[in-house]
Amino acid sequence: MSFADLPDRGEFLLPTANEFSQRLLAMARQVVATHRTVLDVEYGDDFYHKLDIFLPEEQKLTGLPVLLFIHGGAWRHGFKEWMGFMAPPITSLPAVFVSINYRLAPEGKYPQPLEDCFDALAWVYNNIERYGGDSNRIFVAGHSAGGHLAALVGLRRDYALARSMPADVVKACFPSSSPLNLHLDEIEPGGRREKAILLLLARREDDRDASPIDHVEGNTTPVYLTYGENDLPEVVEHNKQMIELMKQQPCVFEYKEFPGYDHFRMSEDCQDSNFEWVRKVREWMVKTPTLAAA
Repeated sequence: MSFADLPDRGEFLLPTANEFSQRLLAMARQVVATHRTVLDVEYGDDFYHKLDIFLPEEQKLTGLPVLLFIHGGAWRHGFKEWMGFMAPPITSLPAVFVSINYRLAPEGKYPQPLEDCFDALAWVYNNIERYGGDSNRIFVAGHSAGGHLAALVGLRRDYALARSMPADVVKACFPSSSPLNLHLDEIEPGGRREKAILLLLARREDDRDASPIDHVEGNTTPVYLTYGENDLPEVVEHNKQMIELMKQQPCVFEYKEFPGYDHFRMSEDCQDSNFEWVRKVREWMVKTPTLAAA
């Protein structure tokens, strides 16, 4: 897959999402043209089982933290190629930035997208030292639908154990502007939200299993949860629900509502090393806070 042959995924569900995707792609092209990269690395057999690796300018570095990023797009749009624009503030740490693809709805039904994210994580865990990364310093982040999947990757330790990874393989999780509650009985039938969820799920009864808010009990993975003040209404609602649940868990947990930010700006500003989300991610990748220090 390359910028020239990204599959046509049809009409976006959100207004202005197409323009947003084109802005990300334009910025990402510039980064790929000037950055050390290893592109289209296969982590499985499917067309979508590929990932891109962005590396620091200085070569031969070792023991670097790794940020695995999961793109958004309402689970039916988006590609790893979207996210290269945000690599420079991460690789300059120095660190390794990895952007992954996963199977998209409606062809890829839950739990397939989540399984893909864990398979990509397993590839990174088993191989990233060849690129200077530290398999014991892997962090996971995502925006929008990618933040939903990132939250599940941070919370669902059973998936990691099933792939012979440590339960704590994810050292911290950074879901941004994410839908976190997919309960079908709590939303208006026939609306945009129901349409997106039904395209994702293989079965209606999987809505709880696919909801991060249903997997927080006992969580010990550090989490930094963020969303915009002017984000999608359901995203604001879900994050507020998640905040109250996460406050009760035995983990490091921080959160922030970004004043004046909408759904798309929460992603686009990740190109800026001074953006507070980027600063927090960089801080935690250098030294992840613990409960004793919190």
